[in-house]
Amino acid sequence: MLFADIPGLNDLKEQLIKGVKSGKIAHAQLFWGKSGAPNLPLALAYANYLNCENPGETDACGTCNSCHKNAKFIHPDFQFSFPTAANDSIKGDDAKLSNNFLKHWRSFLLKDPFASALDWIDHIGSGNRQLNIAKDESKNIIRNLSLKAFEGKYKIMLIWLPEYLHPSAANALLKIIEEPSNKTIFLLVSNDREKLIGTITSRTQAVHIPNYSDPELKDILVSKYGVEESHAKQLAHISQGDLHKAVQLVDDVSDDAQQEFEQWMRECWANDYTKLVKRSEDFHKWGKMNQQQWLIHAENILRESLVALMQSTELMRVPDEHEQFVLKFSKTLSLEKIIQMTEILNKAIYYLERNASAKMTLLNVSLKIASILRSN
Repeated sequence: MLFADIPGLNDLKEQLIKGVKSGKIAHAQLFWGKSGAPNLPLALAYANYLNCENPGETDACGTCNSCHKNAKFIHPDFQFSFPTAANDSIKGDDAKLSNNFLKHWRSFLLKDPFASALDWIDHIGSGNRQLNIAKDESKNIIRNLSLKAFEGKYKIMLIWLPEYLHPSAANALLKIIEEPSNKTIFLLVSNDREKLIGTITSRTQAVHIPNYSDPELKDILVSKYGVEESHAKQLAHISQGDLHKAVQLVDDVSDDAQQEFEQWMRECWANDYTKLVKRSEDFHKWGKMNQQQWLIHAENILRESLVALMQSTELMRVPDEHEQFVLKFSKTLSLEKIIQMTEILNKAIYYLERNASAKMTLLNVSLKIASILRSN
């Protein structure tokens, strides 16, 4: 991964390169930003620059032996740790170690380093299982870093989504993060810094990675992905700074989700218990990523309904073909109802992340929303 592969963020790239050139390299750095920010791509490009044999003024050379290996994520001095969950082929204690998922990890990064945790769950086929970085993994990290750099200038350990560290794993890593071996660098890449224990964050130098602004994202979609400008502007609004999400939506993949949401609201309004039970049973069969994305889509529609309710249609972030539904739907709502429904959806997403029954969760949500919709 090169800095040139990451659109924008030129000031931040310059800051990172300047630190390398001056030799002021913190041994533990936290690349943090909300989901959708290019945290991981930037950390990958930074690690590549650190071990590049012929680094340029603004980027790694891309042609040396180190760059070639980093392009395939096989450099022996660039180690990875990331949350895992059992799938059909990797089970039990084997599922607790990142090393057993390296083939999946490399193909995941090569496909799209801008992807999210939900995409990772889908990529490894873990279904509804909960991601985790276990204590066994922390022992593996310490073991790997006990060796000196094999051929690079630095031994680099990238921990993706350290917020998934089990407390025992996090505590086991405190000493090595604070006092790593010479020429060893930790890069922690987080989408939720608040979930990290304070003793971890206090031992790292924070690097904030912002999400793209709407104009930046629009320009990227036009220049890099060939999206027509008006469509790109619309996608940028909907995606809220998330390039990966915007690219996914280029072919309007949200249509099915929108149709399902509209039908769901009709069933809730009619208080059709039979259909709501059937919907919950079908929902249970979806993968965790699809379940969460669908509920997030529902949250987005409620947000747009609030905008419509405030008669600020110029601020709406929905495709034109969905706007009429949102305008009509908003007339059945109030500010209080939207707040209540949004809170219910937020809790549902939280419960699903912690392996609650998808069937019972959605049925509970449906009945509560039905009650809210029909209240005065």
